[in-house]
Amino acid sequence: MKKYSLNGLWKYRLNDGEKYRDIQVPSNWYLQGLNHSGKVHYQKKFEISTQKDKDYYLIFKGVDYFCKVKLNGRLIGEHEGYFQEFSFLVNDILKDGENLLEVEVDSPREPNDIWPDKKYLIKGIFNHHDTRPGSWDPEQGQDRNTGGIWNGVLIMEKAKIHMDKIIKVSSLLLKDGRARLDIDIPLDNNDFPQEIETKLEISGIGFKENFEINKKIFLSSGKNHIHLVKTLDKPKLWTTWDRGKPYLYNLRCKILNLEGEDLEESSIQFGIREIKIDDKWNWYLNGERFFPRGTNIIPTQWLSEYDSEMIARDIKMLKKANVNAVRVHAHINRQEFYKACDEAGILVWQDFPLQWSYEETDEFAQNAVSQIEDMIDQFYNHPSICVWCCQNEPSINRNTLDPLLYMTAKAKDSTRYIDIASDFAYHPYPGWYTSHYFEFHSLPAAPFINEFGAQALPNVETIREMMKEDELWPPKWSVWAYYDFQYDPTFNVAQIDMGKSLEEFIENSQNYQAKLLKYAIENYRKNKYSKITGIFQFMFVDNWNAITWSVVDYFRRPKKGYTVLKTVYQPVLIGMDLDREKVGLDMLRATGFPGIWVVNDTLNLYENLHAKIILLRGREILAEKEIGIGDIPANDVKRISYPPMLKESIKLNITERGIYTIEMELRDIKDNIISKNSYKIEVV
Repeated sequence: MKKYSLNGLWKYRLNDGEKYRDIQVPSNWYLQGLNHSGKVHYQKKFEISTQKDKDYYLIFKGVDYFCKVKLNGRLIGEHEGYFQEFSFLVNDILKDGENLLEVEVDSPREPNDIWPDKKYLIKGIFNHHDTRPGSWDPEQGQDRNTGGIWNGVLIMEKAKIHMDKIIKVSSLLLKDGRARLDIDIPLDNNDFPQEIETKLEISGIGFKENFEINKKIFLSSGKNHIHLVKTLDKPKLWTTWDRGKPYLYNLRCKILNLEGEDLEESSIQFGIREIKIDDKWNWYLNGERFFPRGTNIIPTQWLSEYDSEMIARDIKMLKKANVNAVRVHAHINRQEFYKACDEAGILVWQDFPLQWSYEETDEFAQNAVSQIEDMIDQFYNHPSICVWCCQNEPSINRNTLDPLLYMTAKAKDSTRYIDIASDFAYHPYPGWYTSHYFEFHSLPAAPFINEFGAQALPNVETIREMMKEDELWPPKWSVWAYYDFQYDPTFNVAQIDMGKSLEEFIENSQNYQAKLLKYAIENYRKNKYSKITGIFQFMFVDNWNAITWSVVDYFRRPKKGYTVLKTVYQPVLIGMDLDREKVGLDMLRATGFPGIWVVNDTLNLYENLHAKIILLRGREILAEKEIGIGDIPANDVKRISYPPMLKESIKLNITERGIYTIEMELRDIKDNIISKNSYKIEVV
C-alpha cells in the first residue's frame, strides 16, 4: 500500500474566466485571506506512476461543505458534510503520468429566510452560534466562512483485496475480569473469489502484552465483513487520568494470499473500557461510579489550523486545570484531537453538529441520519468517547428529528450512551441570564449539568488585538457585539462595574466570572452523588479572538477563571460552606466558622488527614489552627464538624471590618499537601 500526498500549493478561482491564484491545501480558505461564502474552484496538477494490478483511491480527509470532484475532466463524485473522510475509486480515470484534479467546493451563506430557524447545513457551531464571528446577528452571524479543503488529500494505491474503511473493535467486560473483543474487519475484494489469510497482532502501547489471531477466510467478490473474537484474560483498562492510566492497545492487521504475499497492512489504536449512564444520570466507568469534572470545548473556528502543537497545548491546559471530561460542543473535531484525549485519559461527550433549529423536510432528516452514521463509524475506536448526543438545544426538531437520530445512533453503537438532545434543561445560567449566581446553592438543573458559566473579557493584550483603539474605549458596543460580547447580561444581570478604564473593566469582568465558577462548582461538587452526578462548565477556550464564556482566550492566555477551575476541579478538594461574600461583624461573632467538607473523586482511600486553616488580613496571619479530618473514603464526600476552638479562634481574631482571607490546606500524615483552597470575605 502506497500513499501519494496531494497536499501543498493548489490553484483556485471564484468564477469561470478568472485567473487562477495560489492557495494552500489543506486550509480553510478564510485563513488564506479569502473571506468568502459560496463556491471556490480548486485545481491541482500531479504526476503518478500506476500499476495495472492495483486499485487507486482518491481520498479527501475533510472538505467543508459541498464538493464536486473531477479527475481529468470527468466527474467522479460528489459529497456533502464538513467532517467526513471520503474517497473515490479512480482506476479507470487515473493516468500513468500527469493528471488534473478539479474540486468545486461550496460553503454557502444560508439565505435570511432560512437562517437561523430552518437551516439545512449540518455544521453546528461553525455556521450558527453565540461564540462565532458575528454571534447570532441576522446579518453578520455567518461571517468568516469556514469553507475549504481543510484536511489532507491523497491518492492511495492498494491491492485488489484491501480493507474498506476502518477496522472497528468493540469490547465487553466480563464479570470475572476478562475482556472479550469483537473485531470487525471490512474488506473489499475487487478480484475473483478466493481464500485469504488474516494475521492480527494486538500489543500493549507502553506495556508488554501481545496476542495473535491467525485465520483463513474465503472472500466473495465485492464487499466482505470479517468478525474475529479474542478474549483477554487480564486486560489493561482505559480510564481517566485521575483514576489510573489510560491504557491503549495497537491492533495490526495483515492480509495475505495463500502464497504468503502481503496484500495489505493496517493499524489502529483502541482501548478497553466500559461506560454506562443510567436513567438518573449516574455515570459508571469500568464498573465504578464516576463524576465528570467537565468543560465544553470549541478549540477553533477553522479546523485546518488546529495542528498537533495546538492540540498538545490544549490537552496540557485541560489536565493542568484538573478537567477529566470534555464536551465537544455542537461540532465534530479532527481525529488528532480524539487521539490526544485517548492518550491523555480525558473522557469525551461528543455532540452531533446540530445547533438550535433546522428545516423539517424528509430530505434533511435523511441527510442527518446518514451523517450521524458517518460520525459514529469514523470515530468509533476512540475509547475516550463515551456519549453520542444528537442535537444541542433543539426546538421543534426535538420531537421530530432527534428521536430518529437517537434510534439510528442506538442501532449503530450499543457500547455508548446515546443522548437524544442536550436540552436547555441541562443548561442553567444563574448570574448570567437569570437572577444571581447564589442561586447555584439550590443546585439548578440537578442531577446533571452540561452547561453553566458567565462571560469574561480576555486579557488586555488579547482584546487590543481584537479591535481598533477607538472601538475599545469608550466601548463601541456594536463592534463589541460582533465579537460576541453580551451587553444586557453583563450590566443588567451580573451588574459588572465597567470602572474608569479598559483595564478596570477587564479586572471586574474576570473577577465576576471567577467568583461565579467557584461558587457554582463547589456547590455542585459537595453534593456529589447525593444530588449531583456530573458537571460540564461552559466553556474552556475561545474558538476565535472574541469575548465569550471561556476561561482561556484564543491565544491560550488564561483568564482568572482558569485559575479557579484548576482549584475547584482538584480531584480531592477541601472547602467550606461559605454562602455569602459579605457578613456583618456582629453576625460573624454570633455564628462563627462555616462547615467544612472534602470531596474525593479518586479511587484512593486517604487516611489520617488533617486540615490547616489560616486566617489572614492582607499578608498578616491572624490565626492558624489545625483540625483532624480523619479518613476520606474513596470516591465520596465527607463533611466535618469543626471544633469549638476553631470557631473561637476565628471570632477572636476578626475584630474589625475589612477584607479577610481564609486559606485551607488538606494534609496527610507526612504533612504533604493533598488539596488547597481559599476564600475571601468582607466583614462590614
